[in-house]
Amino acid sequence: MEKRADFILNLSLMEENDLALAGVEGYKNPLLTWVKFIFTDDEPNANKQGINQDEFENLITSMEYMPIKADFDADSGVDGHSEASIIGVIKQGQQEGNKILTIGALYNDEYPEIVEFFKKELAEGREVGFSWEIRYKDSDDSDGVEWLQGTTTKAVTAVRNPAYEGRTPLMSISSVDLLKQVEDELRSRGEVLTEATV
Repeated sequence: MEKRADFILNLSLMEENDLALAGVEGYKNPLLTWVKFIFTDDEPNANKQGINQDEFENLITSMEYMPIKADFDADSGVDGHSEASIIGVIKQGQQEGNKILTIGALYNDEYPEIVEFFKKELAEGREVGFSWEIRYKDSDDSDGVEWLQGTTTKAVTAVRNPAYEGRTPLMSISSVDLLKQVEDELRSRGEVLTEATV
């Protein structure tokens, strides 16, 4: 008799069209894990800084190949900007409504524990937030907010307490091999993976 295992994966998986938009749909390098996150929106953050949509093009055109960073500890997760290391690279961004959605690649071999942390947080319904690092030429202070002008993307960092307070999360992660890993594990137990629509 065949054993059966029923379980729910709450992981937000990146879709092929996300990778197609970034020009990497056929690029299945197993040393990279692709992520999709919100880089910014056009509302002020907790630091009383903001970026108007007329600056989005500057950020988008300057973000390709800029670093994705994290200060990671296995016991406490991600922290802040100050001790962050480069863990990947931004591939592409695009405006969607009042936000910039970004796709980047994480380095699996160099930072496997961080990639696994991101997957686990998503699977368990916890948020991984991002915080931008931007150079700017000028700013306009109005309504108590510093609106940045002449912006250039420097980096983006996974942080514990992003200034956008939940508005710049990790949205999805690629898993070219995730379902295969699940299937292999179930087979080793004599069980099978079945698909269900909820």
